[in-house]
Amino acid sequence: MVTAISEERTPESSLLDHVERGTHARSDRFAVVINLSRLSPHNRQPHHIRIASRTFDTLLNSHDVQLYVLGNGDIVLMCKDVRIDDVDYMIDKLRTLFRNDPLAARGGAGGHEFTDWYDFEVEFDALFELTRAWAARAKRNAARSEDASAGRGIGTGFAGQPLDPYSLAKVDDSLSRLRIVELLREQPAVIVGLDGSEKILFREKFVSIAELQRRVAPGFNLVSNPWLFQHLTETIDRRVMAAMARDDFAKISGNISLNLNVKSVLSKDFQRFDEAVAEHTGKFIIEMQKIDVFSDIENFTYARNWLRDRGYRVLLDGLNPLSLQYFDPGLLGADYYKVAWGTEFVETESKEAHAETAALVEKIGPECFILGRTDSEGAMSWALTLGIRRFQGFFIDRLVKRQAEKAMQGRK
Repeated sequence: MVTAISEERTPESSLLDHVERGTHARSDRFAVVINLSRLSPHNRQPHHIRIASRTFDTLLNSHDVQLYVLGNGDIVLMCKDVRIDDVDYMIDKLRTLFRNDPLAARGGAGGHEFTDWYDFEVEFDALFELTRAWAARAKRNAARSEDASAGRGIGTGFAGQPLDPYSLAKVDDSLSRLRIVELLREQPAVIVGLDGSEKILFREKFVSIAELQRRVAPGFNLVSNPWLFQHLTETIDRRVMAAMARDDFAKISGNISLNLNVKSVLSKDFQRFDEAVAEHTGKFIIEMQKIDVFSDIENFTYARNWLRDRGYRVLLDGLNPLSLQYFDPGLLGADYYKVAWGTEFVETESKEAHAETAALVEKIGPECFILGRTDSEGAMSWALTLGIRRFQGFFIDRLVKRQAEKAMQGRK
């Protein structure tokens, strides 16, 4: 179990060190702050930040560029002897991943820009003061997180100190000795019939990251570093596939969904999983995140085609109603599309936008859409007006539980 972190460094303190080293060597250096913390809440989830940072992998590998992911989700690029156009090209590519968010519009939203640029020769003092303030804030937050988690667990807020590679190695070791089935959770998705009855569409199997954090890394934030979290999710994918492969699917009724990285689907671990499930691939739905798909569309296309040839169904996750107004998800050729519910969509949606969304749902097929994060009857009613009858979320959990209780009473 992890109990310490190397020098208790934070990304903010490392960034401050980097800026300080440039005090007397300012020529041909600049910094870019990508303000992901200003995105709408549904667009700044941990996996969004992780995939956003991976957008710059090519730039990091071919130029003198370092990247820092701050605790609030902002990304900072520190560049030396790099063409501004090369950086701007990658940022424009990132904008397309968040094109449904007002902030990603080139003019920004509410006066805020998607990026802030700092030339070391002109704006060094402003950048230094900014990074020093960030480092001080991160230090205070780390201290508060340490107190809050003492003896009570971290909860669902992913508080705690950020991981470094040394600490992640300890987490990996703890994870390798942990029975992953103890962390497996499931959440049903249902089809609501015209008579209001609910029928299970599938049960999604997933690992609770909050519970994993409590079990193997108390006091640490497992999602603080996108690259380390990416490694962790790949490890989790391998363990889940290995555990699921041992089940007797001939005796299991109903469909199962697994949320996997595109890279995991293309791995040898998945090939072994595929061999194990053999005749039962039709019971499986493989979910992949929209932002993961857009960051590697070529590999997604290959994975999607291979999965469907083998009998699996593919679900595109991470959509929201606003995103449906900006692109046709049907072009990605999935079997299902999971749209995340949010009250802001009702509050800001015009009649015209609602009609356009309804037309798109009808074009692709309402039977392909699932409303995720359905937390109220109002959310379900909103989706039903679009012809969507497939749901998942806490409200659905309660419906399924009540249905099971009634069934048990009927057997007594």
